[in-house]
Order: sequence, then C-alpha cells, then structure tokens
Amino acid sequence: MIVGLDARPALFGRTGFARVVTQTLRALAERPGLTVRGFGAAWRAPLPGVELPGVVHRRFPARLQQALAPFGFGVETLLGPLDVYHHTDLVHAPVRRTPEVLNVYDLVFLRDASWHAPGFRAGVEPRLRTRAAAARAVIVPARRIADEVLAAGVATAARTTVVALGVDHVEGLEQPGDAARVARVLAGAGLGAAVIEKLVVVPGTREPRKNQAAVLDAFQALADPRAALLFVGPEGWCCEALEARLAPRARPARVGVAGLVEDADLFALYRHAAVVAYPSFAEGFGLPVFEALRCGTPVLTATGTPMADLAGDAVLAVDPHDGRAVRVGLGRLLGDDILAAELAAAGPPTVAPLTWSATAAALEAVYRAAAAP
Repeated sequence: MIVGLDARPALFGRTGFARVVTQTLRALAERPGLTVRGFGAAWRAPLPGVELPGVVHRRFPARLQQALAPFGFGVETLLGPLDVYHHTDLVHAPVRRTPEVLNVYDLVFLRDASWHAPGFRAGVEPRLRTRAAAARAVIVPARRIADEVLAAGVATAARTTVVALGVDHVEGLEQPGDAARVARVLAGAGLGAAVIEKLVVVPGTREPRKNQAAVLDAFQALADPRAALLFVGPEGWCCEALEARLAPRARPARVGVAGLVEDADLFALYRHAAVVAYPSFAEGFGLPVFEALRCGTPVLTATGTPMADLAGDAVLAVDPHDGRAVRVGLGRLLGDDILAAELAAAGPPTVAPLTWSATAAALEAVYRAAAAP
C-alpha cells in the first residue's frame, strides 16, 4: 500500500504538533506493508536538521496549489499514484482522486471565540467540514474528541476512529548532557543565577486556552522561595496581558521565559522538573502531559480534558476555571513530597501503552479500510 501524508507540520515547526507528525511519519515508514510518501510542498524551506523518510519538498506556495487544483494539480502530481492520502493539518492540500483520511485533533475553535483571533473560526470551520465530508475516515486522538466531532456533525460515528498518540519518542531516564542543557536554558531564560530546588515547567505556545496566566498567578501567590517557574514555548496570540507580565522589565522574581527550545532541551527540562503545569481549558490530546509522565514527573493538569481522562490517578487534575484550585494544586505538588513521589511512580506505567508503533498499526488499519472499494 502506498500512503501519502501531509508532512508540512514536521518540516516547519518545533511544537508538539510537529513532533506528532514527525513521529507518525517515522513509525509508518517502519510498517512492512506500507510505502509512505510525505507531502512537503510549501513556499518555506524546511528547518535546518529536519530529516524525514520519503518526504518530497518543493518551493510551492499553498495558495498556488489551490489555484491550480481546478486544472488538475493534486498531491498525486508530486507524490505519484497513491492508495490513500492522510491530511494532518488544517491547511488541506488538494487531492485529485485518491481516497482521503483526515486528522481532527480538536474542535476548540467551536467552543470559545476568545481563544483565537477574530475570523479564525469563519476561516477554518467551512474548509474543515468540507474536507471531513469528503474523507472516508476521520481520525481523532481521544474518545472525548470523537464525541465532540459527532455532536458537532463534523463526521458520522461510522467514519470516526480514535487513534491515540505515542510518547515513546521521549527517553524517560536521565540522559548524558541533561544538566548542561537545563543550565543553558535557564540561563537564557533569566534564571541562571537563581538557586532552584524545585522547577515548575509550563510548556506550550502561549494562547488563551492553555491557561498559563493561572499558573503564573498561582506561583506568585504561593511565593515559594525554593521554586522557580519557567515558561517554555513561543509567544502565541490573544495573550497581551500575560506577555506584558512576562516582559523582561516586568517579570516577577524567579520567573523565566525560555521561548521555543529544541526537543532535546525540552525533554531534559521534563526530566529535571519538579512539576509540569498544564491546566489547559481544552486539548485534543495534551501531548506535553504524557511526555512528562513518561519522564516520571508530577503533572498538574485540568479536569474535563483528555489528559485527565487518559492519565487518571497518575496526574493531579484541577478545575482550570478555578484559580484557587490551580493554586492549591500547585502548592500540593511543591509541598507534599509523598504525593509527588506517588505521581512520579505512576506516570511511566500509565503511558507505557502509548507507543508510536501502536499508533502506526492503528493508522494502517484505517488506511486499508479507507482504500477498500
């Protein structure tokens, strides 16, 4: 079977979304019954050092691809004949006649207009519904997202399949060079001179639904002299008030901002942290939570999300809308060594079944069903 897959998120980003597509492509390439061809046509050049199997990259703007679609251009033009094509992004490449499957990671843009810039939903929803209607299968990362897809009428139950993500791309045990990596990141974030007994890491792009401001509020209220707070991830959107508080001259003591870091640095931070704080209002899967659990790091996350659903008692889940609950939860993880040790021990076995080989096997089953006449 020849599978085409949209590899563009892996070529141009270093976020969790990029890691998902990267690991999906690599795991699929190891399946003996599959030949995988990655679609990488875009105007941008790939990031330095990105090496992925079977990816075809051309300097070809997405808008031009769409403009040429009525004249016969499709992913097949660059990838050749395919048995199935897998859309992994919200920007869908044109497909001529190949059966299609589609990832829907979440529908958060339907829940709260304030989580995105004005006009985001109006631009995304119509094309997502159009592509989902054309797809033979819609793939979601968690049961909660499947329920949302069905409730919103994006796809039928018969065409919706839950395929969990893997986390075994992260090495859970301490690695040589971890200390140097952590020290370098902390220094660049403005925490190099601080004596830190317990580091709280807040991963992810800063955006409203991630709820990072609640973590900052909680950390300041606790005023724990042993702890430091580190934001790891790029500046996003609609968080002007948070960014003002994190500006170098306004930043509270013992708070650092690392920005976007290499994956190896991020994983070293997970292994070094006392707490990973991720009380997001909504997620499709919540990859950073499960990456941290693989490292045996206690996690503060949110009730009513796939993170709490899948991790269960291996995380401390609080109501993300209750600032006091976030503060109490963070305080418990920093102050209760017995609870922290219990969560640290529970994390790795909880996520042990989440492997990329299992993800690839499940995807292959979806592909074969979608390609059948």
